[in-house]
Amino acid sequence: MNYRELEQGDIIYLDFDPAKGHEQKGLRPCIVLTKPHRFLGYMFGVAPISNTSRKYPLHIPIPNGLKTTGKVLLDQHRMVDIEERGFAFVEKPPVDFVRECIIKLKLLY
Repeated sequence: MNYRELEQGDIIYLDFDPAKGHEQKGLRPCIVLTKPHRFLGYMFGVAPISNTSRKYPLHIPIPNGLKTTGKVLLDQHRMVDIEERGFAFVEKPPVDFVRECIIKLKLLY
């Protein structure tokens, strides 16, 4: 799969290095938060997924029944160059889960 086939909500593996401070680092799953955009090309908004359990309103639990486990860390979302970092497609979560992530992300702005 190439980056042109990615859709909002896809769960992918992505290398988050280099990272600084408290940012998530290393190869980890994440959710694609932005829709493909012709002007942004290979730049996508993503949020990492972690199995660290914290009760925080912007940490959204992954629904049961998916290969991926943990919580989406919306407070750690960022724009990344998907093509440069490389990625591997994992799965598509339910539409209502993706919608919840997008709605809660908007609370930050």
